[in-house]
Amino acid sequence: MTKLIAFDLDGTLAEIGREICLENLQRLKQLEAQGNRLAIVSGKPVDYLCGFLRQAGLRQPALVGENGAVIQLGVDLPPKVFHILPYSAAAKRSIRHMREQFHTLLPDMWYQPNQVCLTPFPKNEREFAAIARCLKANAAHLNDVHVYRHADSFDIIPCGIDKYHGMAYLANLLQIPPEDTVAVGDGVNDYPMFDYAGFAIGVHVAEESRVDINFPDIEQALDYLLGEEAL
Repeated sequence: MTKLIAFDLDGTLAEIGREICLENLQRLKQLEAQGNRLAIVSGKPVDYLCGFLRQAGLRQPALVGENGAVIQLGVDLPPKVFHILPYSAAAKRSIRHMREQFHTLLPDMWYQPNQVCLTPFPKNEREFAAIARCLKANAAHLNDVHVYRHADSFDIIPCGIDKYHGMAYLANLLQIPPEDTVAVGDGVNDYPMFDYAGFAIGVHVAEESRVDINFPDIEQALDYLLGEEAL
C-alpha cells in the first residue's frame, strides 16, 4: 500500500544549513523502493527545497514550502505541478505592513525569498529582541497571521495556512487518504502536520503527547519506518 511520508527538513532530516547525510539518503531511497511517496514539508521556499534535493536522486519527491503555503511535485523548474494555497487579503496586508515596519527598524536585514509568508532572519540577539518588540507593538496587525519564532528566524504566516493544510492539499492531490500518511518532524510548526497525519513520528520532540512515537534522532526514525514493525 502506497503511503505518503512527509518529513520536516531543518532539525529533522538535516541540521540547519547542512546536507542530508549519505546513509540517511540511502534510507530515503529504500523507503521509495518500498512504494512510498516522499515529501519534504518545510518552512523553506520550494525553490530552496528544489535545489536542495536536485542531486539527491529521489524519483519524484513532493515539496511543500513556506509551512504549507506552496506545493510542488518534483524538482524540475518550472514545475509541471505547482499550487499556492489561497489566503486572505487581510493577511496579505498584515504581512506587507510588518515588512515595512521591520525594514524601518532594521533596513539591512535579510528575508527568505518567499512567495507568501514573511521570514526575517535577525543577525544577533539584539535584532531578535528588536523584532520581538516590534511584533508586540504591532499586535493589532497580527490578527490574520500566525507568528513562529525559530532558532534563526521568525515566520509570519497567513491564518489558514500551515503544515496541516499543506499536507492535506498534497495528500488529496496524490489521492492518498489521511490514514495512509505519516508525518516526521521535530518542532512546534510540525504539530499541525502531526494532527493531520494518520501516524506522527517525532524526532526529539519536546511535547511527546503530540506524536505517536518519539525518537532521539532521525536515523532511528528512518530505521523504524523501514523495519517490520513500521506501519
